[in-house]
Amino acid sequence: MSKAGERMIRSARQALAFAQGEKEHDCTVHIPKEINVRRIRRKADMSQSEFASYFGVSVRTVQDWEQGRRAPSGASRAFLLVIDREPEAVRRALTANS
Repeated sequence: MSKAGERMIRSARQALAFAQGEKEHDCTVHIPKEINVRRIRRKADMSQSEFASYFGVSVRTVQDWEQGRRAPSGASRAFLLVIDREPEAVRRALTANS
C-alpha cells in the first residue's frame, strides 16, 4: 500500500476513535480564537433575545459579544462553532425529550 493510502487509513481510524469518544484518538481539536457571533445569530435567523433564550445566555452577553466588549470563553466559542456548523444537531439535542 502507498504511503498516502496508509495515511488515509490511519486518519480514518483516528476520526472514528474521536467520533466514538475514545480518549486515545490522536486528533487535534481546533477552536478559533475569534467567533463572529452576529453572523452566526443571523444565520440562525434569530433576534438577539431569541438567540440568547434558545442557547441559554443573557441578551446582554450576546450584545457584548457582538459589540466586541467581551469575547466568548473557550467553551462558549466551541458551542458557537457547533451552532454555526451543525445547527440542526444542536436543535435536536436541545429539544430532545428527556
